[in-house]
Amino acid sequence: MESLAPAETRHPVFRRHALCTAIALLAASPLALAQEESAALAPIQVTADRIGDSDAMVDDDTLRRYQADDLQDIFSGLPEVSVGGGGSPVAQKVYVRGLEDTLLNVTVDGAAQSGYLFHHQGRLMVEPELLERVEVAAGAGEATNGPGALGGAIRFVTKDPDDLLRPGERVGGLLKTGYFSNTEGYKASASLFGRLTDDWSAMATLAKTDHGDYEDAEGNVQPYTETEVITGFAKVVGQLTDEQKLSFSYERNEDEAFRKHRPHWVPSFKNPVFDQEMVRETVTGKYRFDSADNDWLDLELTVYDTEASLEHIDGPYGTYLGTLDSYGVDLRNTSRLGDHTLTYGIDHRHDEGSLNADQETGHVTGLYVQDDFQATDRLILSAGTRFDRYELDEEATGQEFSESGFSPNLGISFDATQRLNLYGGWARAIRGTQVKELFVLDHMVNAPDRKEETADNFEVGATYRHGNLYLSAEAFVTEIDDVVGERNYSGVLENLGELETRGVSATIGYDWERLSASLSYSQSRPELNGEPLSDDNWSLGTSVGDSWVANLNYRATDSLDLGWSGRLAERLTDVADGYPEKAGYGVHDVYARWQPLTDDRLTLSLTVNNLLDKQYFDHASYAVYGDVAAGLPEAGRDVRMNVAYRF
Repeated sequence: MESLAPAETRHPVFRRHALCTAIALLAASPLALAQEESAALAPIQVTADRIGDSDAMVDDDTLRRYQADDLQDIFSGLPEVSVGGGGSPVAQKVYVRGLEDTLLNVTVDGAAQSGYLFHHQGRLMVEPELLERVEVAAGAGEATNGPGALGGAIRFVTKDPDDLLRPGERVGGLLKTGYFSNTEGYKASASLFGRLTDDWSAMATLAKTDHGDYEDAEGNVQPYTETEVITGFAKVVGQLTDEQKLSFSYERNEDEAFRKHRPHWVPSFKNPVFDQEMVRETVTGKYRFDSADNDWLDLELTVYDTEASLEHIDGPYGTYLGTLDSYGVDLRNTSRLGDHTLTYGIDHRHDEGSLNADQETGHVTGLYVQDDFQATDRLILSAGTRFDRYELDEEATGQEFSESGFSPNLGISFDATQRLNLYGGWARAIRGTQVKELFVLDHMVNAPDRKEETADNFEVGATYRHGNLYLSAEAFVTEIDDVVGERNYSGVLENLGELETRGVSATIGYDWERLSASLSYSQSRPELNGEPLSDDNWSLGTSVGDSWVANLNYRATDSLDLGWSGRLAERLTDVADGYPEKAGYGVHDVYARWQPLTDDRLTLSLTVNNLLDKQYFDHASYAVYGDVAAGLPEAGRDVRMNVAYRF
């Protein structure tokens, strides 16, 4: 990538009075609602049941409320997660505690989404319409998180037919259509689901999204940000016996557009425009045998094949096709032996990467065990480890790499009272040499003496529950030794030193009869050898300001839901040398969802993102560092209207 010095910029400072307003809203008890009928509002859930594996979950109801359309929408309610790249979905990258998703283990229904396509754009293609939930485990954690989970894990879980079928229903369908004002775009989907027999069910979904160029809050159209995505999904689930379950799924996501060589930058003489196509196909099979008679036998087998590709068609350097094919297996069993819950197994992943004629092949095999021990009624002790062996054949140079090692973890969870839980612990994860980013296979090599990367994650935290009140807080330190990257555009991947991120997070939430409210905070400080990460630390991460997320969800009637969400980022002042500070901002979204009939056959939804039409750059997006290296602002106000009809 080009070495470009950042230019000086001036931005308004984010003021804390917006936070004070949010806290006041949380503290205000709506007494007038006290006598109304109780309703489950399914807010974003945060759990911390064991140390070193602080999980957050986004559920299907949250995704539907705000008509989630891309990665930024999916993770907007989680302050520990940032999504950069502006309003163009193909440019979006995910960061957890400031670390890029390339340092995390990402799966869809257990199928690994490994590899790195191109450092100037995102690598994940996910259709929110298909998701039942998304789980985020920040920091190195359980042995069951899989190999190489230096910064944690993200698990996308798709819907089953039973998630859509009503009790006793044999067949059903769901038609949706939506309009997006900012891009003058639309989204349409059709789903059919039903029971083939009493024991077998199936579903199929076809969705298409078509957006024009988006417009920022100052009325500037961002050229070549249009997108056209077609998604096909099918799943078959069979209950073979009372103890055995089998499922198969197929998913294909295809994005095609005339876009910039570097989608996350503005057009320039160094950023030409040409046709591009990005495709992901995933095939997954799962088998489970949960014995009713033997507590030691709860067997689960997952096999998968994921192929992701990016093609640059007739660009300035000709046509380039990069493809990564990953296939693998995970066989695990859970045994309940007295006070111990023991999960153990073996997993294997094989990766084949190619860029036109250049190829690399790698694989990793792991053995793992994780034990949760109920030592007393109040105390749970957790311990586990995994042993992974990595191998890579770098065909361009003839070099071969092989690394192996253990990734242990220890934890404690203690119920100090019936309401207060304290937890803490440590986890380690290693990652050996893997297939490189596809679009550097033809010119970048691994240093002959590179070593495996090793992450150590330390966490302590507490949760408090009293009636409808929920409080949590935790502090963490993650240290990744011998982290790998490119130094000074040398064309060599080598060990750069220590990448460390430390910080805190906290959440407060309360449920009244028809109103739920929550406020969450996250601070992370990622540094490489003591220097804050910058936007040019490709594949490692970037620095973001302290983040706050507030939510209010109100069930006005049995058929009408209303809500507000605010995401606030404080000004980022701790930046790398030569880089400007990043301005703070506050963004507000609102939604209304109405079911006018006596049942859920018809749902009308209205969502307004960026309600106040705020002009801003997300801290996780590439900032403006000149006429060439200039990132994209976020989209201005976007009014989304959706009609869903179920039959």
